[in-house]
Amino acid sequence: MKNIFYVLTALLMVSCSSNSLKSKYGETITSYLLHGKTASDYNFKIEELTEQGTLTVADSIAYLTDEFRKDKQLIINRFSLAKERCETLLKRTKNQKYEAEIAQIKRGIDSLTNLPPDNLQEYEGRNTNDILSIIIRCRYSIQLPGSFPVIETFDFFLSPDGSKCYRKTRVE
Repeated sequence: MKNIFYVLTALLMVSCSSNSLKSKYGETITSYLLHGKTASDYNFKIEELTEQGTLTVADSIAYLTDEFRKDKQLIINRFSLAKERCETLLKRTKNQKYEAEIAQIKRGIDSLTNLPPDNLQEYEGRNTNDILSIIIRCRYSIQLPGSFPVIETFDFFLSPDGSKCYRKTRVE
């Protein structure tokens, strides 16, 4: 009897939290998807909403730093390829102008190697635990006039208060 009480309590908590998510974030997602139309215009229905996590200042800094590093490495690789070509031409032609170009390319590579990310000014002085976005996974059904209903699942990136949708990404 005690176990049944715990199971029923757990089910009640899960169903209540699901409804609170629908009421809290469902309107924002519906508005974002339907662009001013009503849910009945497209036979739109949210099937399931689940909170997937948050994006913090630290997450954003890590992402931007990684992207900066990748872009920088791509440029360094191109400089290295140019340096190799100049070295090959120097060996073939013995033309001294290639030595100067090789030295200039080496300076460029050294400069890039030590270059810190320059796209983090927005986060200076901010607490790394500040939440920038809440990720909500939404499975919904929609039926455009004259077509069959479609069920789709997307992750929606909402403002911390849930009032604005920044973007969505399809869940594979």
